[in-house]
Amino acid sequence: MRKLIEYIAKSLVDDPAAVQVREVRNDRNVLALELHVAPDDFGKVIGRQGRVLDDVYVGPNYTRHLIQSARPYKGEMIVLKLVGIDDANAAESLRNQEICIPLSKLAKLPSDSYYQHDILGLHAFTLDGRELGTIVDIFVTGGNDVYVIKAPDGSQILIPAIKDVIKQIDLIHHVMYIDPLPGLLDNVDEEQREEEEKL
Repeated sequence: MRKLIEYIAKSLVDDPAAVQVREVRNDRNVLALELHVAPDDFGKVIGRQGRVLDDVYVGPNYTRHLIQSARPYKGEMIVLKLVGIDDANAAESLRNQEICIPLSKLAKLPSDSYYQHDILGLHAFTLDGRELGTIVDIFVTGGNDVYVIKAPDGSQILIPAIKDVIKQIDLIHHVMYIDPLPGLLDNVDEEQREEEEKL
Protein backbone atom coordinates (compact mmCIF):
# COMPACT_ATOMS: atom_id res chain seq x y z
CA MET A 1 0.00 0.00 0.00
CA ARG A 2 2.89 2.35 0.84
CA LYS A 3 4.37 2.15 -2.67
CA LEU A 4 1.00 2.83 -4.28
CA ILE A 5 0.39 5.89 -2.11
CA GLU A 6 3.88 7.07 -3.09
CA TYR A 7 3.06 6.45 -6.78
CA ILE A 8 -0.20 8.40 -6.52
CA ALA A 9 1.44 11.28 -4.65
CA LYS A 10 4.26 11.50 -7.20
CA SER A 11 1.68 11.91 -9.95
CA LEU A 12 0.15 14.90 -8.16
CA VAL A 13 3.20 16.98 -7.21
CA ASP A 14 5.75 19.09 -9.07
CA ASP A 15 8.77 17.57 -7.28
CA PRO A 16 8.18 13.79 -7.30
CA ALA A 17 11.76 13.09 -6.17
CA ALA A 18 10.93 14.60 -2.76
CA VAL A 19 7.96 12.27 -2.13
CA GLN A 20 8.47 9.78 0.69
CA VAL A 21 5.92 7.50 2.34
CA ARG A 22 6.62 5.86 5.70
CA GLU A 23 4.65 3.38 7.77
CA VAL A 24 4.30 4.55 11.38
CA ARG A 25 2.33 3.60 14.45
CA ASN A 26 0.80 6.32 16.56
CA ASP A 27 0.65 6.39 20.35
CA ARG A 28 -2.42 4.10 20.25
CA ASN A 29 -0.47 1.61 18.08
CA VAL A 30 -2.60 2.39 15.02
CA LEU A 31 -0.78 1.84 11.73
CA ALA A 32 -0.72 4.93 9.51
CA LEU A 33 1.14 6.15 6.46
CA GLU A 34 3.04 9.43 6.58
CA LEU A 35 3.42 11.25 3.30
CA HIS A 36 6.33 13.70 2.93
CA VAL A 37 6.41 16.16 0.03
CA ALA A 38 8.51 19.19 -0.89
CA PRO A 39 7.36 22.38 0.88
CA ASP A 40 6.16 23.89 -2.40
CA ASP A 41 4.05 20.78 -3.08
CA PHE A 42 2.26 20.74 0.25
CA GLY A 43 -1.38 21.29 -0.60
CA LYS A 44 -0.97 19.89 -4.12
CA VAL A 45 -1.34 16.27 -3.11
CA ILE A 46 -5.08 16.71 -3.21
CA GLY A 47 -6.54 19.04 -5.77
CA ARG A 48 -3.77 19.61 -8.33
CA GLN A 49 -5.10 20.97 -11.62
CA GLY A 50 -8.64 20.78 -10.25
CA ARG A 51 -8.36 17.06 -9.51
CA VAL A 52 -9.55 15.88 -6.13
CA LEU A 53 -8.81 12.36 -5.05
CA ASP A 54 -12.02 11.32 -3.25
CA ASP A 55 -11.50 7.59 -3.31
CA VAL A 56 -9.14 4.73 -4.04
CA TYR A 57 -9.79 1.20 -5.27
CA VAL A 58 -8.09 -1.54 -3.27
CA GLY A 59 -7.23 -5.18 -3.86
CA PRO A 60 -7.96 -7.71 -6.58
CA ASN A 61 -11.68 -6.86 -6.53
CA TYR A 62 -11.01 -3.10 -6.70
CA THR A 63 -13.02 -2.40 -3.58
CA ARG A 64 -13.79 1.30 -3.41
CA HIS A 65 -12.66 3.16 -0.27
CA LEU A 66 -13.64 6.77 0.25
CA ILE A 67 -11.05 9.14 1.61
CA GLN A 68 -12.64 10.51 4.78
CA SER A 69 -10.02 13.13 5.48
CA ALA A 70 -6.53 14.29 4.81
CA ARG A 71 -4.61 16.40 7.24
CA PRO A 72 -1.16 17.89 7.46
CA TYR A 73 1.18 16.27 9.92
CA LYS A 74 4.58 17.63 11.01
CA GLY A 75 4.87 20.18 8.23
CA GLU A 76 5.49 18.24 5.03
CA MET A 77 3.43 15.13 5.74
CA ILE A 78 -0.22 14.24 5.20
CA VAL A 79 -2.24 11.58 6.98
CA LEU A 80 -5.11 10.05 5.01
CA LYS A 81 -8.11 8.54 6.78
CA LEU A 82 -10.20 6.06 4.76
CA VAL A 83 -13.88 5.61 5.59
CA GLY A 84 -14.39 2.39 7.56
CA ILE A 85 -10.70 1.88 8.33
CA ASP A 86 -10.96 2.75 12.00
CA ASP A 87 -8.34 0.65 13.77
CA ALA A 88 -5.04 -1.15 13.31
CA ASN A 89 -6.73 -4.44 12.37
CA ALA A 90 -8.69 -2.79 9.57
CA ALA A 91 -5.56 -0.99 8.36
CA GLU A 92 -3.56 -4.21 8.52
CA SER A 93 -6.09 -5.88 6.18
CA LEU A 94 -5.02 -3.42 3.47
CA ARG A 95 -1.30 -4.13 3.78
CA ASN A 96 0.32 -5.19 0.49
CA GLN A 97 -2.92 -4.65 -1.43
CA GLU A 98 -2.79 -2.92 -4.78
CA ILE A 99 -4.37 0.54 -4.79
CA CYS A 100 -5.76 2.01 -7.99
CA ILE A 101 -7.16 5.37 -8.95
CA PRO A 102 -9.06 6.33 -12.12
CA LEU A 103 -6.87 7.47 -15.02
CA SER A 104 -8.84 10.72 -15.06
CA LYS A 105 -7.35 11.58 -11.65
CA LEU A 106 -3.73 11.29 -12.81
CA ALA A 107 -1.80 14.47 -13.41
CA LYS A 108 -0.52 15.19 -16.90
CA LEU A 109 3.17 14.45 -17.07
CA PRO A 110 5.81 16.53 -18.78
CA SER A 111 7.01 15.33 -22.18
CA ASP A 112 9.33 12.31 -22.04
CA SER A 113 7.75 11.20 -18.74
CA TYR A 114 5.46 8.20 -18.52
CA TYR A 115 3.39 6.30 -16.00
CA GLN A 116 4.30 2.66 -15.44
CA HIS A 117 1.03 1.49 -16.99
CA ASP A 118 2.08 3.31 -20.20
CA ILE A 119 5.36 1.36 -20.34
CA LEU A 120 4.10 -2.12 -19.45
CA GLY A 121 3.21 -4.10 -22.57
CA LEU A 122 5.32 -2.03 -24.98
CA HIS A 123 7.25 -4.00 -27.61
CA ALA A 124 10.97 -3.24 -27.35
CA PHE A 125 13.26 -2.95 -30.37
CA THR A 126 16.84 -1.86 -30.93
CA LEU A 127 17.41 1.14 -33.19
CA ASP A 128 18.35 -1.23 -36.02
CA GLY A 129 14.91 -2.88 -35.76
CA ARG A 130 15.81 -6.06 -33.90
CA GLU A 131 12.91 -7.19 -31.69
CA LEU A 132 13.86 -7.75 -28.06
CA GLY A 133 10.43 -8.64 -26.65
CA THR A 134 7.68 -7.16 -24.51
CA ILE A 135 8.09 -5.13 -21.32
CA VAL A 136 6.43 -7.23 -18.61
CA ASP A 137 7.65 -5.65 -15.36
CA ILE A 138 9.39 -2.61 -13.95
CA PHE A 139 11.83 -2.71 -11.04
CA VAL A 140 11.86 0.55 -9.12
CA THR A 141 15.35 1.15 -7.78
CA GLY A 142 16.92 4.05 -5.95
CA GLY A 143 18.53 5.55 -9.05
CA ASN A 144 16.54 4.61 -12.12
CA ASP A 145 13.86 2.10 -13.01
CA VAL A 146 14.79 -1.14 -14.77
CA TYR A 147 12.51 -2.52 -17.49
CA VAL A 148 12.08 -6.30 -17.62
CA ILE A 149 11.65 -7.48 -21.21
CA LYS A 150 10.37 -10.97 -21.93
CA ALA A 151 12.09 -12.13 -25.11
CA PRO A 152 10.27 -14.31 -27.69
CA ASP A 153 12.22 -17.35 -26.39
CA GLY A 154 10.94 -16.69 -22.84
CA SER A 155 14.20 -15.34 -21.44
CA GLN A 156 14.36 -12.01 -19.62
CA ILE A 157 16.36 -8.95 -20.58
CA LEU A 158 16.94 -6.14 -18.07
CA ILE A 159 17.18 -2.64 -19.53
CA PRO A 160 17.97 0.45 -17.43
CA ALA A 161 15.44 3.24 -17.91
CA ILE A 162 17.96 5.96 -18.68
CA LYS A 163 18.13 8.45 -21.54
CA ASP A 164 21.38 6.93 -22.82
CA VAL A 165 19.48 3.68 -23.52
CA ILE A 166 15.82 4.56 -24.06
CA LYS A 167 15.72 6.52 -27.30
CA GLN A 168 12.04 6.63 -28.27
CA ILE A 169 8.71 5.67 -26.77
CA ASP A 170 5.76 5.58 -29.14
CA LEU A 171 2.54 4.99 -27.21
CA ILE A 172 0.42 5.15 -30.37
CA HIS A 173 2.25 2.22 -31.97
CA HIS A 174 2.97 0.63 -28.57
CA VAL A 175 6.75 0.39 -29.09
CA MET A 176 9.98 1.44 -27.43
CA TYR A 177 13.31 1.81 -29.20
CA ILE A 178 16.56 1.38 -27.32
CA ASP A 179 20.22 1.91 -28.05
CA PRO A 180 21.91 -0.61 -25.74
CA LEU A 181 25.12 0.34 -23.97
CA PRO A 182 28.13 -1.83 -24.88
CA GLY A 183 27.76 -5.20 -23.19
CA LEU A 184 24.10 -4.74 -22.26
CA LEU A 185 22.84 -7.35 -24.74
CA ASP A 186 25.92 -9.59 -24.90
CA ASN A 187 24.03 -12.63 -23.53
CA VAL A 188 21.20 -12.05 -25.99
CA ASP A 189 23.62 -11.71 -28.92
CA GLU A 190 25.50 -14.86 -27.87
CA GLU A 191 22.27 -16.90 -27.63
CA GLN A 192 21.19 -15.72 -31.08
CA ARG A 193 24.56 -16.69 -32.59
CA GLU A 194 24.28 -20.18 -31.04
CA GLU A 195 20.77 -20.59 -32.46
CA GLU A 196 21.94 -19.49 -35.94
CA GLU A 197 24.88 -21.94 -35.80
CA LYS A 198 22.47 -24.80 -35.04
CA LEU A 199 20.54 -24.04 -38.22
